[in-house]
Amino acid sequence: MKDSRFITGPAKAWTYVRIAAGVALRYARRMGELRWSPKDYILFLSRALRLLLVFRHNKAVRTRSGIKLHLYLPAYPSPAFFHALDAKLVRRPPGPTTVVFSMTKACRYRCEHCYQRTDRGADMDAELMAASAVAMRDAGVAMFDIEGGEPLLRFDRLIALMRALDERSEIWVNTTGDGLEENMLRELEDAGLYGVMISVHSTSREKHDRMTGVAGSFGSAVRALRMFKKHGFVTAVNSVLSEQEVRDGRLTDLMDFAGDQGCDFVQLIHPKPAGRWLGRREEMQTDPAVLRHLRAQHLRYNSRAFQGHPSLAAQVFEESPDVLGCTAGGVDRFYMNAHGEVQPCEFLNVSFGNVAEEPFETILARMRDAFREPCCDWLCCTQGAAIAAIARRNSLSDMPLRWPQTQELIAGWDRGGRTPVYDKLGIYR
Repeated sequence: MKDSRFITGPAKAWTYVRIAAGVALRYARRMGELRWSPKDYILFLSRALRLLLVFRHNKAVRTRSGIKLHLYLPAYPSPAFFHALDAKLVRRPPGPTTVVFSMTKACRYRCEHCYQRTDRGADMDAELMAASAVAMRDAGVAMFDIEGGEPLLRFDRLIALMRALDERSEIWVNTTGDGLEENMLRELEDAGLYGVMISVHSTSREKHDRMTGVAGSFGSAVRALRMFKKHGFVTAVNSVLSEQEVRDGRLTDLMDFAGDQGCDFVQLIHPKPAGRWLGRREEMQTDPAVLRHLRAQHLRYNSRAFQGHPSLAAQVFEESPDVLGCTAGGVDRFYMNAHGEVQPCEFLNVSFGNVAEEPFETILARMRDAFREPCCDWLCCTQGAAIAAIARRNSLSDMPLRWPQTQELIAGWDRGGRTPVYDKLGIYR
């Protein structure tokens, strides 16, 4: 069955033409402000087109705020979309465009794969948290994926953080649905919420509840999906599937489930040896056959033949060398935990500094220096064993590694080959 939200085939090609024309017109009007020559303008348009075409394998999604070409690219033609384009193609050096922002450790679940399970420390001061978010926006971040713990359990703190941002930020909340009440929806809308990512670890009620350690958690997730959808927010399902679950066809179950719930996106996250799973090797989706299968499924579900299903964002496709490679470290995205440690990625348990001790700008510059060139290796997978070894050697009981230990790691790490798409764009030379 077709769904008018999802744009595929010739309609998608026409959508890209319209967006390219809109981008060209907007930046033509800004040539004086940006002090561009005609050559500068043509070079920008060439880079913008190359960048947008990276997402051509995805299903475009119509939302009430515009068109999403990719889960982590703000909707066109929102101010956040152009803020992201500025950060990537106008700013020198390029800035990050996405942050996963943990605002609290509060959580009633005990998820077996939680990447924060070994984090220690109190939630950071609310004013510092808001100031850090503003500094991130000013550094180029256009998409805020706000999470916990469970952010709904500290609702006033969540709303205050959201209100610190402005229209240059597309705001998402990453939630389990635990603690959601009907009266929260209007306040979230007023504070600028764009969409929600809701964790569904299995379409089996029993397995999902077993993974979270809380009876009834599957019901809470489904209830939240329906409530947010009914209120008009964009909805996405986040899910982690093991290699065996992929082999057993559980992705089909997940996509059908998300379609039945009216979801716009499904984000398929491959298992990571991080947090509670730090150092783990089994079921980490290393089987080349499984990776090839998932990349094929990404293309399949985003094709015209599956126009009635949500857009699938499979990390193993999007992080492949011929797409975006690893975007951690502020190449495109980074993470801040609830007590202020700035990490390259939520799944990479190392810190480049804490905003309670140093300005965010200082920490970001340090991290970008270590990630000066975009590369292809998934560091969360290749460096998990090394991180665990450093933690043991230093008798550390909590994560992430602090900056002194991080220096030990990055002095000798191999990040793989350079990402071809960024070589072609020429923005990191």
